[in-house]
Amino acid sequence: MSTLSEVHVSAIYQYPIKSCAPVLLSRGYVDHYGLAGDRRYLVTDPEGNFLTGRKHPRLASLLATPFDGGLVLAVEGEADLILRTADFPDDYVDVQVWRQGIFAQRCGDAADAWMSHYLGTPAQVVHFGPLTTRAIRDVQSKEVSFADGYPLLLANEASLEAVQAECPAPLVMEQFRPNIVIRGAEAWAEDAWSAIRIGALEFDIHSPCERCIFTTLTPRTEHFHPMQQPLRTLIRMHSNEHKAPLFGQNIIARGTGVIEVGTRVEILGA
Repeated sequence: MSTLSEVHVSAIYQYPIKSCAPVLLSRGYVDHYGLAGDRRYLVTDPEGNFLTGRKHPRLASLLATPFDGGLVLAVEGEADLILRTADFPDDYVDVQVWRQGIFAQRCGDAADAWMSHYLGTPAQVVHFGPLTTRAIRDVQSKEVSFADGYPLLLANEASLEAVQAECPAPLVMEQFRPNIVIRGAEAWAEDAWSAIRIGALEFDIHSPCERCIFTTLTPRTEHFHPMQQPLRTLIRMHSNEHKAPLFGQNIIARGTGVIEVGTRVEILGA
């Protein structure tokens, strides 16, 4: 049986553009919006409605790679596009993420044309710019970037193993798109936690994460599982009273600081 002292960070993932392929980090900086560089770019339609891998699975194969002062967009068979924040127009537009209005900075015509060509539909790319703000809906004192609703998602390797034991389809953690993955805790132990500490940084466990069709997308493909797995397995084995499938915990940092793979996770409240 695992002990709390054995719980540690086993992986850290960053998603520079919402719905893009993950970037695996050995360490990262948690700022006031979540993991630094995470979901600081967003793809929308021309009216500002956000586009995600749920309806545009090609986004999940997009390699968005941050560098100091910008982002490189790369996909197989296309020329890379280098975006430099210093070149972005001083042009902010209204965009929507789950009906929440956000004032975001356009990345420019070249970014829009590249993304529209890649997705095969009119699109624009926006940045969480210097003038952009977005409060967490039910925690107005805290902010979040273009993530669905909360700054960070925590996932437990043992919980994935528990799902895999009952799911007929092969699973990988990347399907659940967490930011912080832990190892050493028992399956679903995270459901009972109220707060944790990673290194010197403390986090509140806010709520379980309700899952959607995006989890059924095989990473780096455009193929959703025909039997809607692992959603059907989660509905049966780990769902709420409304039969919404749950996996992972939304968490909110109490401050800022560095987290690193291998760092012990201390349970502050359960």
